[in-house]
Amino acid sequence: MEHEKRDKSTDTTPKKLTKYTITTPEWHYLKIKINFDPPTTPLPPVSSLSLRTLFTRALTELFGIVGSGIHIDILDWNGEIHDSDFVGIIRVQKENLTTLWSTLTLFNATLDTSTGASTSATGTNIEDIDDGTDNSNLKEISFQVLGNSSYLMGLINDSREWTNQLLLDSY
Repeated sequence: MEHEKRDKSTDTTPKKLTKYTITTPEWHYLKIKINFDPPTTPLPPVSSLSLRTLFTRALTELFGIVGSGIHIDILDWNGEIHDSDFVGIIRVQKENLTTLWSTLTLFNATLDTSTGASTSATGTNIEDIDDGTDNSNLKEISFQVLGNSSYLMGLINDSREWTNQLLLDSY
């Protein structure tokens, strides 16, 4: 079996062109924290379903029925607890980022820590609720956005803390 050598100067076969397209991501990731006022221990039960209900309620109050249609994925919840606050990661479509972010920063509610149910609307203080029931289980909650990124890896670890920890470990 003989191999034929091809002369590259006379090779007329077209070369295959590979095309790479880099686009902006469709999703955006937010690292959020729920703050309780006054701070509470032990931590009250806040399930993913309760959290989704709070998001939908906040979006409905601020942007109406159209706002409640925003798709939100809860990727990690109750995985990390810092200073008696819940921290989680959610995913939202990039075009809905500013709507959700403004909703989270403006929304305040009252949560019954014994049941996990949201009991009052935005702007109502616990002291103003006088329905004859025990209000000791009621806590005001608010959301705080700790970080955001177009890529999930951007929220995994704070690069400033990671670099400082690397420096401390090297000594």
